[in-house]
Amino acid sequence: HGAMAEKYLRPDVLAMSGYTPGEQVNKCIKLNTNECFWPPSPAVAKALAAVPSDALRQYPDPVSRGLKAAAAEAYGVRPGQVLAGNGSDDCLTIIFRAFLEAPSTCACPWPTYSLYDTLAQLQGVRIDHVPWRDGWALDVDALAKSGARVVFLATPNNPSATLVPLPQLEALAAALDGILVVDEAYIDFALGGEGLKASFLPLLDKHPNVVVLRTFSKSYSLAGARLGLLFASEALVAHLEKVKDSYNVNALTQAAGEAALRDKDYLRSLVQATLEQRAALCEGLAAFGWTWPPSDANFVLAETGSAATASAVYEGLKRRGILVRYWGSRADLDTKLRITVGAAEHTRAMLDAVREILAELGAANGNGTHAA
Repeated sequence: HGAMAEKYLRPDVLAMSGYTPGEQVNKCIKLNTNECFWPPSPAVAKALAAVPSDALRQYPDPVSRGLKAAAAEAYGVRPGQVLAGNGSDDCLTIIFRAFLEAPSTCACPWPTYSLYDTLAQLQGVRIDHVPWRDGWALDVDALAKSGARVVFLATPNNPSATLVPLPQLEALAAALDGILVVDEAYIDFALGGEGLKASFLPLLDKHPNVVVLRTFSKSYSLAGARLGLLFASEALVAHLEKVKDSYNVNALTQAAGEAALRDKDYLRSLVQATLEQRAALCEGLAAFGWTWPPSDANFVLAETGSAATASAVYEGLKRRGILVRYWGSRADLDTKLRITVGAAEHTRAMLDAVREILAELGAANGNGTHAA
C-alpha cells in the first residue's frame, strides 16, 4: 500500500532528486565535506556543560538574543541585523520562503553549491544558471540582467574555492533589481585568513538589498551543532523572522555558538592551521602535474586532466578508506576532484595513496608515468 500513499505527494516532490550530501562513512578519512579537522574551541564544551537542565525542559529563546548580541559584537553589526538559523541551509530556506514564489525566478553563477537548486525546486521556482567566465570570474552583467528576484552567490565559491572581489559584488548589488544573497560560508579562510577584508558585512548598511550568510560548520568546527547566521537590514530581518520555524535554534547550539564567537583567538588558530595544511596539500598535488584555481577556502578543486583519471583516483581512494568529492555524472566537473584540507596525517595518507593509484594507472597504460 506504500505506493498508493505516494500519489498524494506534490508532483514536484515526486519528480525531484533531492540534495546529495557528501558520503558519510565511519572509520575513514573524510576529505569530502569540507569540515574542519580540529576540534571546536574548548570554550564550547565548557558552555555546553554549564547549560542548566531547565534550559532543555523549556523552549529555547525563539530569536537567539544572546547569540545575536555575540554575533553583532564579533562582526561589527547591530543585533537587529542578525538572524540565527539551524545551519546556513535553514537561513537559505527562510530566504526562499520569504522572497520567492512562481512566476518569480532566482539565479546563481554555475557551477556552485547545489542546494540552491534543491531549494528552488521545493519552492516551485525556476533557478537560472549563469556560467562563470573563464577562470571562475563573475559575469556581473548577465546576473544583473537575469530578471531574477534573488541571486545566490557563494564567495568563496563551492566547488571552485575562488573568491569574488568586493567591487564586483557591490556592482552587482547596485545593478540588481532584486536581492543579492552573499553566501560567505568559507570567507574566514580567504585572503590568508583576513576574511573580514573580503566580507560584505562592513558594506551591509550601504546596500539594503544584500543578505549575507555565515556558517559555523567550517572555520568554527561546529558542523554537528547546525548553526548559521543571516545578516541583513533590521527591516528585512524583522520580516524574515516571521517565516522561520518557531524555535529554529536549540538551546545547546545557541550556547555553543555564543562561546565560539567569543573565542576569537581560537578561531584564528583554527584558520591558520587550515591555511598551513592547505599549502602542504597544494604542494603535494602540484607534484602530480594537477592544477586548481587559487583557493581561498578550506579545500581545492583539483583538475586531474581526464575523467578517467579523476574516476580512478576517486575509486582507488575510496577503496583505501579515503573520501574526496567527485561528480562523475557532471560533464562540467567530471575531470576534477574536490579535496578538503585535512590534518597533516590525512593529507600525507591521501597524497601517498594518489601516488600509488597514478603509478598503477601508468603501468596499466603501458608507460611509467601517469596520464596528466
